[in-house]
Amino acid sequence: MRILIKNGLLITDADSPPRESDLLVAEGKIAALAGNLEAARADKIIDARGKVIVPGFVQTHVHLCQALFRGSADDLTLLTWLKERIWPLEALHSEESTYYSALLGGLELLKSGTTCVGVMESVRHTEATARALQELGIRAVFGKAMMDFGDTPGQLGALPGAFQETTEETLRASLKLLQKWHGAAGGRLHYAFCPRGILTTSEKLLHELKGISDREGVLIHTHACENREESALVEARRGLREIKYLHRLGLTGPRLLLAHCVWVDEEDMAILGRTSTRVAHCPSANLKLGSGIAPTHKMLQKGITLSLGADGAPCNNSLNIFQEMRLAALLPKGVTQDAAVMPAREVFRMATLGGARALGREEECGSIAVGKKADLVFLNLKSERVVPSPDPVAAIVYAAGRDAVRDVMVDGRFLVREGRFLLGAEDQILTQAQRALNNILITFAGR
Repeated sequence: MRILIKNGLLITDADSPPRESDLLVAEGKIAALAGNLEAARADKIIDARGKVIVPGFVQTHVHLCQALFRGSADDLTLLTWLKERIWPLEALHSEESTYYSALLGGLELLKSGTTCVGVMESVRHTEATARALQELGIRAVFGKAMMDFGDTPGQLGALPGAFQETTEETLRASLKLLQKWHGAAGGRLHYAFCPRGILTTSEKLLHELKGISDREGVLIHTHACENREESALVEARRGLREIKYLHRLGLTGPRLLLAHCVWVDEEDMAILGRTSTRVAHCPSANLKLGSGIAPTHKMLQKGITLSLGADGAPCNNSLNIFQEMRLAALLPKGVTQDAAVMPAREVFRMATLGGARALGREEECGSIAVGKKADLVFLNLKSERVVPSPDPVAAIVYAAGRDAVRDVMVDGRFLVREGRFLLGAEDQILTQAQRALNNILITFAGR
């Protein structure tokens, strides 16, 4: 199928000015970009007059298994949030509830313009998430949480029984998922190793993952330096805080993605920059959990690849990339009292090519270029919230919201048209997700 998209205003990447151009999609990829392509070259013509076309947004740190728990863990700090709500609730997931949680979260991501996502799931039922990702049509790099170290500090409480696994068990399960899903759905889905955090991951497992990652070229995705109390516990138990500890083990590098990195010092940032380790910045979640504000303006100065993530629905409570972009731009300005810090184009880069690079997918997505996958978002910026918008990139970062998203394409296939999801019944997803949550809450209340 060859689709010709005419008359749109294209923002191909963070560094290029918007331009009016036609765009030809063929075999799921961008085949041509030009001012006026011939209609005869296409099987279908889409008139995008009045719309701004941008690369599909990329979020690099999301927990889809937590989408059901939105609103169930409000106003709690991280360790209490985990101990009293999130771990007990996650541990009650079934295959079915995990599947509908992933569908629910994926639906929100797509309808708000995210076309590629880095997903860290729970210990069990990751296969259900993989099936949901496949059916949604979204691009994803996902993995099961690996938690083989049960000697957790009292602040976290004991691991739920459903989370307890040996190093051998978690490796065996992860390698099985890697073999089945890495490169699945025509290359749209890729696998990542996801040790949940240093407090729940043995040093033996981290050593093993280093070797497998090097051999297989697979991403390692984990949390680091999210919360000051948590980092202090890591230092007390492992002798170093997270980034220095991971660096000592040899894990830092372009295949390591670290979520949060709020409590980092100059040495940490120097390590991240020198080793090309990637960072997923999650401003909404860091604020809601009271964790702090990541020094992203300093990270940029050190050449660190920054990306954005909403984290989980219970610590946000939204998976909306527009909210993350706005906060990512505004917070450094307030912290430094310098309005020139973190300009809109840097944040747009974080939400597009920076995210693709962090997930190792920059050859496929993150910008609009001939040969790349046709992952596109069509925006309507003509609303009272946005007009006038002399700079469309600034308008997207500072003023637009998810309601601006009209159409979403992944692999040259429309998944959303005029704000409506095309591959499934939205009402049914919502109904089944609520039913699955009700069953979990009944069990949770009776513990």
